[in-house]
Amino acid sequence: MHRAKAEYFDSQVNEPWASSAFGPYEMDKIDRMLKQARITAGMRVLEPGCGTGRLTSILADLVGPNGYILAIDMSAKMIESARCRIGLRDNVSLKCATIETCALDPESYDAVICHNTFPHFDDKLGVSAHLAAGLKRGGRFIVFHFMNSERINDLHRKTHASVLDDLIPAEAEMRQILGSVGLRIESLLDDESGYLLSSIRF
Repeated sequence: MHRAKAEYFDSQVNEPWASSAFGPYEMDKIDRMLKQARITAGMRVLEPGCGTGRLTSILADLVGPNGYILAIDMSAKMIESARCRIGLRDNVSLKCATIETCALDPESYDAVICHNTFPHFDDKLGVSAHLAAGLKRGGRFIVFHFMNSERINDLHRKTHASVLDDLIPAEAEMRQILGSVGLRIESLLDDESGYLLSSIRF
């Protein structure tokens, strides 16, 4: 399944949804997310499913030279595009890997930002546990999409065979998954402005 998804995302690397610069409408939503994530200078941030690095570059600028971003994607072509976008920034590491196979130092990140990524985790409980273990106590775990869950799930069911089952769980299931790995949801917005879940490692 991972190979089929990687090949699908390889094929999407030049599509506007993956490669175009964020417009004002999207930046408004990103700003809303960043306020929840409380990203500041010097932070260490983990970004699974970084795609072509559109958000990665924003995060790198926010954490500054004393911060650090580990950005991961299973698509080799997405990572290649991200390397071009990130350029000479030396506070970003880009890795082509699945999250499950990427070793993480325990309790070493201030935030995990899952942008357009969480539905694509085949083992949502296992991946959440792996990511949560990399968070510092009090660190934030963010799940963020420009669309709400109903639209995302409908889109994935219609897009491609490799992602048709990649859905955002209902709120009760999300609370169960995250709670079982030591994350407490502090807010969940699922409305016309998109999907934004913020949780804290306790």
